Amino acid sequence: MELLNSIIGFIIAIGILVTFHEYGHFIVARLCNVKVLKFSVGFGKPIYSHVSKSSETEYSLCMIPLGGYVQMLESKNAEGDPSDIKKSDYEFCFDKKSVYQRFAIVAAGPIFNLILAVVFFTMTYLNGIGGIKPKINLENDIYQIISVGGNDVQRWQDVRVEILNNVINNKSVNLSLRSDDNQELTHNVPYLPSILNQEGDIIQNIGLNVVYPDNLPIIGSINNQPNNKNFQIGDRIISVNGIMIESWIDLVKYIQINPNTDISVVVERDNNIFDYTARILDKNGRGFLGISKRIDDSSFILVSYGLSDSLQKAISSTTDYTILTFKMIGRLVTGDANVKNLSGPLSIAQFSGKSLEMGFSYFLYLLAILSVSLGVLNLLPIPMLDGGHLVYYTYEMIFGNELPLKFQMAAQFVGIALLGLIMIIAFYNDFVRIFS
Repeated sequence: MELLNSIIGFIIAIGILVTFHEYGHFIVARLCNVKVLKFSVGFGKPIYSHVSKSSETEYSLCMIPLGGYVQMLESKNAEGDPSDIKKSDYEFCFDKKSVYQRFAIVAAGPIFNLILAVVFFTMTYLNGIGGIKPKINLENDIYQIISVGGNDVQRWQDVRVEILNNVINNKSVNLSLRSDDNQELTHNVPYLPSILNQEGDIIQNIGLNVVYPDNLPIIGSINNQPNNKNFQIGDRIISVNGIMIESWIDLVKYIQINPNTDISVVVERDNNIFDYTARILDKNGRGFLGISKRIDDSSFILVSYGLSDSLQKAISSTTDYTILTFKMIGRLVTGDANVKNLSGPLSIAQFSGKSLEMGFSYFLYLLAILSVSLGVLNLLPIPMLDGGHLVYYTYEMIFGNELPLKFQMAAQFVGIALLGLIMIIAFYNDFVRIFS
């Protein structure tokens, strides 16, 4: 089921993001009176295709869902030789349009992704998205993080983004904290300049002592199966096969490393002690018991806004994630961030599947972040990407002439090599992350 959700989530996510990206190119090209020959979502053999009678544009859905393209009429082929078209059709050719029109057509794809991110963030905040209140243990007292660097936070995801912003900008990480009895204080979190070179989550790497909500091993829900039929909601698990269980994390760790194992479980139920058996199943190489812990509602928060505030928050979130992504890529290029944190299609599929399971708002939130990432990636000044073409057009605007074809061809080879290297690293990280 998890694999199926990942596949479905990935196809939906990539399908929406790629279609909207290519639609940006398509609609602006049409507005500039450029003839569009083909609008394709995906690569390879078409699953479905349709030719419009009015525009003669071919719309295709192809087998490999890892991108898409808009093919426009041009007066020259890739080698610079004249195409076999009538001169009367030159007015509909992409390469015959002004440099400003070509710039607008190419820039429209990434810009539409950023617009789409605003839409998805707005829908997320309107619908409401849940999260865990960010609490830490500081000198044996429990505090909730109210703001990071003066920016208010409500969920751990907010804290994560603000800490990354401060670290990338070489700023101090100052937390405003509030205890349960409303005592407030400011806490500075020291960090090494090399922290982004560490693998994993910035919250753990920076040394915050996270307080997890309701970590007692008490069952809150059961996915009823023959292997766990003796469990009841509210059972407080005391031991498994004679090993004392102090927290839910202890239980999860034991279950995951012992697939296909019969276990003896001691629980406390209604002030009585019961001893019964169960069996840990095997799910993708990890143990699975089909039970979930009891949730303490006081540790969770639902963040939602009205339409106006949702739109304002969405624009702010899109701007923050865009700037953060550009700066993180810059750190990767300079070697100041760990390339092991780079994710590829397999991780995206896994995240998509998990967000689908978590609910509509979480999937929308992931789509918004992925849309920002796709927009930023395509704006990078790498040949083969939209950003590389925008560099060519900027050169033409400044010097009045196109960049010589031999330089463009050489840059294309460099671009292919760079993209190939990035994909190899991303796929390698995915395999290590998922199958380790």
